[in-house]
Amino acid sequence: MRSVEGISEESAFSGADLRRLADTVRDARSAWTASASSLLAQVETGGDATFLTEQHCVFDHCAVLLFPRTLAAGLHHLHQCGLAPLPTVPSTVVRRRLSERYGLDPAEASIHITRIRPELPDGRRHASVEVFLFPRDSAAFDPVIEKSEVTHDFEQHTAFVCENPSAPVLDALVTAWRTEAGLLWEGGGYNPHEGPHGSTVMYFVRDHAWPARRRRFELHSAGDLREFIARTPQDTEAVRHAYTAWHRTEHATHL
Repeated sequence: MRSVEGISEESAFSGADLRRLADTVRDARSAWTASASSLLAQVETGGDATFLTEQHCVFDHCAVLLFPRTLAAGLHHLHQCGLAPLPTVPSTVVRRRLSERYGLDPAEASIHITRIRPELPDGRRHASVEVFLFPRDSAAFDPVIEKSEVTHDFEQHTAFVCENPSAPVLDALVTAWRTEAGLLWEGGGYNPHEGPHGSTVMYFVRDHAWPARRRRFELHSAGDLREFIARTPQDTEAVRHAYTAWHRTEHATHL
């Protein structure tokens, strides 16, 4: 079987992608019974970050970016594995982030998102894994991008849903995540098409000084919370430094 760029003519994904997918599915399955301190990592069990997360949030999903040979081949593989992928939609957020990171033309970056539904420990199926698919036949695909993303997992994240997103709850929760969990605020966005009143997602990346496997987090809430996002200053310079240090650290470990 001939192999090209680490992926065979008959395979949908490279070996590295298959390992990363398996790791993400395993993380999502274990997250349902894990404590908030374990999910946030490196957080004091009795602190506000743990208490507020457990009091007001539920785990929603883990996420991974994969590079299938084609979109159809990738989805077929997920179906064949019994992961029951939901219909795909264009992923505008990840397309924007990758375009900014690698100088891509967004119009040529064909990136799609699906949710897969692995079986949980109690036998239920839940759409607890978010998969971003950047097909290798996309006009914007470059093996350099794949190598960088597979090495650094910039788009890998753990997401929670805040079930009572009042201003006092969000103020306390975001403050605790930033001060106790070493998370830097990347801002957020509002999607008017998700849910009856739209939904808001907030992005966080872990400070590079915190040695933890989970580095990016999302906080999802129902409704339009753009006012909260606008009045919460972003850690712009610290976020930039975190990604730079993250890249530098990972590069050193692979030399």
